[in-house]
This record gives sequence, C-alpha cells and structure tokens, in this order.
Amino acid sequence: MRWLALAALTALSLPLVACSGGSTPAAAGGDSLCAVPADSSAAVKEASGFKVSQTEWDAELLSIPERARARYDNDKGKEDIADRILLNKALFAKAEERGLTKDATVQMAARLAAEKAYITALLAAVEKDAATDAAVQAHYDENKEKYERPMVRARHILVKEQDLADTVSKQLADGADFAELARKHSEDRGSKQKGGELPWATQDRWVPEFGKAAFSLEAGKVSAPIKTKFGFHIIEVLEKRARQPLDEVRPGIERVLTRNAVRDYREDLKKELGLAKAAAAARKLSPRTDAGAGTAKPAGATAKPEAKPEAKPEGDAK
Repeated sequence: MRWLALAALTALSLPLVACSGGSTPAAAGGDSLCAVPADSSAAVKEASGFKVSQTEWDAELLSIPERARARYDNDKGKEDIADRILLNKALFAKAEERGLTKDATVQMAARLAAEKAYITALLAAVEKDAATDAAVQAHYDENKEKYERPMVRARHILVKEQDLADTVSKQLADGADFAELARKHSEDRGSKQKGGELPWATQDRWVPEFGKAAFSLEAGKVSAPIKTKFGFHIIEVLEKRARQPLDEVRPGIERVLTRNAVRDYREDLKKELGLAKAAAAARKLSPRTDAGAGTAKPAGATAKPEAKPEAKPEGDAK
C-alpha cells in the first residue's frame, strides 16, 4: 500500500517536476537529467504562493497527445492546464514535506519519467522528419492508384411534375439562374437553400438514374429532366475528379508515414542493442492484434464516405 501511495504521488507530480527538488538550475546541476535554465517567462497564474510560468504551461501542453491539444486552444483550456500545474505544485510540496523526494526508489522513478519526456520529444522529431511536405507528396505520387475514386459535385432541382420540370429546363436554357430556380421550385429540402448544391459523391451514392446521368455529363453542362422514383431532376455538374486530391488524404498519409518511421526507428535501435531476436520471439508467442498496421493501406480508405441520406439528391423528399 505504501508503494501504491508513492506511485500515485509520483505520477501526479512528474508531469511538472520529474526530478527531486523541483526545477534544478543548470548551474546547480550541470549533469542533472532535469537541469533547466532559469525561468524568466511571464506568470500565467498564481495561487497560494505557487506560480505557473509560461514555460511550465508550454511544457505541460507537450505532455498532452498532439491530437488532443486543440481542445485546450481556448480560455477555458488554458485555465485548465494552469490549474493542473498549480495542483501538481501543491502535491509536490506535500511530497517534499513527507521526505518522499529523498526516497531512492521515488527518485529513480522520477528520473525514468524525465527520460521518457526526452524520448517523447525524440520520437516527435522522428515523426516530423518523416512527414515533410516532400515525403507526403512522394507517397501520394507513388500510390496514386490507391486514391482513384471518380466523383462528381453537382447541383439539382427536384420537382414532382413533368410539366414544371420542362418549364424550369426551358428557363435554364434561356439563361435563368440555376440557384434561384432551385430555391424557388426544388422539393429537396436538404439542398434547395444551397441553390441545389450537393456534396462530392461517387456514382453509387445516388439512385441509379441520377448517378448515371450525373456521371455522363461534362462539367458545366445541364441535363434534361431525369425521372427517378422521387420525381424529376434537372442536374448541373459543377466539377468532376478522377481521384481524391492530396489535401483530402494528407492526414491519412501523415499517419502512415509517422507510424512507420517510429516503428522503423525503434526496430533499428533494437537491432543495435541485440534485442531484435527477442522481440521477434515475443511476437510469435503473442499474436498481433493490429494486423496490417503500417502497411500500404491507402490513407483515408477507412474514412466513411458521405452518408447516403446526405449524398442522395433527393434529401428528405418522400
């Protein structure tokens, strides 16, 4: 039980002060793992004699997974981090009062935690080096076939009666504004206020008659009225593309590149240490649960396409 308590106190205080004695000035401990220069940054918050500096706040932010940091980019988030640091400072002071900072095992745990902070920074640098703009572009160029996905962005006007469809079609041919006619006549409540515009979609995301007509049109062309079970559609194709653009799949490519880079970096170091064989043996004993991770699966391939009710031109028309 004593060690459980020690572990709990250590875990709470390590994000802030990983080594005993708090922040150790570089001059006072040049060979200390936790040696830091004097902190002259502005105070972010103070309470009961404790102060949170901007440098400490920045350091605490680094301890948060990068994907979660955005949630702290507001006044409440900044306050939450400052409060967390203040609590850790108070807890660390209590640990000092009990003499825990002189406990050899706790000191070693603190040192190991400090090492992990440097390791985290190292692997972040490896990830950054792996996911440069040039590397992302090269991966995209070398795997273009994986991102082939013919899509169309269109707008439409849906009406119930053939006569109205013919009238609207003639008005468009005479130069009437498509968006205005869509807002005036379209039965598709999901798109009419957007001038009939629909999101990018593959052909199978639409009912067959609509999809076939949209994909047979050239960009900028308007169809004659197309009949589906929902009524009559007049379609204008705004854009067509053969594959997903780089900006759309970039996050997935970056995940692949950074994951593979860190994996390879660790594996190379294991080989240098003679740990590769032991690691391989352990993998044979323990089946992988992440089969396929880091393979050439196209980035973005697991992302859900637009939901059918959203992509269907009929929207909520019944």
